Amino acid sequence: MSENTTRTARYTGLAYLGIIATGIFAEVGVRMPLIVEHDPAATTANIAADALLFRAGILADVAMVGLDVAVAVGLLALLQHVHKPLAQLAAALRLIQAAVISANLMNMTRAVQLATGGPSADALGSATGGLVLASMEVHGVVYDLGLVFFGLSCLVLSRLLYTSRSVPSALAVALGFSGVVYLVGSFVALCVPAWSATLDPLYGVAFLSELGFALWLVTRGVTLNSGSSAQATQVAAS
Repeated sequence: MSENTTRTARYTGLAYLGIIATGIFAEVGVRMPLIVEHDPAATTANIAADALLFRAGILADVAMVGLDVAVAVGLLALLQHVHKPLAQLAAALRLIQAAVISANLMNMTRAVQLATGGPSADALGSATGGLVLASMEVHGVVYDLGLVFFGLSCLVLSRLLYTSRSVPSALAVALGFSGVVYLVGSFVALCVPAWSATLDPLYGVAFLSELGFALWLVTRGVTLNSGSSAQATQVAAS
């Protein structure tokens, strides 16, 4: 690898690690402890009591979106030599996911404004709790919609990595499996939410796959083979 490629891979991997860290903080460290399913009063009270933590979760999501854009650009730069249209597709799908998640932050902002007793909360009175929980439920649904695009991006990325042998084949396949997990998980959450809990262990496998890929980028980078034009032909023909 050239020095520029090594640097791009390292920065892309570090940005990916940042996505993982901010995503875990926002979901596990903020939303899971504060949101009580089917209990608007408890959810509203929790958010009001830890409004600063909740807002920190929003900022973490903002950072995650920015890092997602950086990873999309970095992976495009690293893999466009394999098959430019597919590399662009993977980047575009990831950017769509980032846009959906970014727009979705309005639901979290609305929830904390209502929970902390802003003017609109005073006007709504007893209905506030229900609207807070409803805002967070909509946030969850839209987040799952965003993960549909991320799952598709993982599948395209897996194809590029596997065909080009840019990383170990097992890692490329694992990323493809992650894409399937996100797609299936999102459709189950949207269509049969009662089954969602049964898929939780699979998200652990997806997490390990993404973590492994990020660490590989930081420590090893990607292999740029001299026969990249032949690989691009193989990807296009298969």
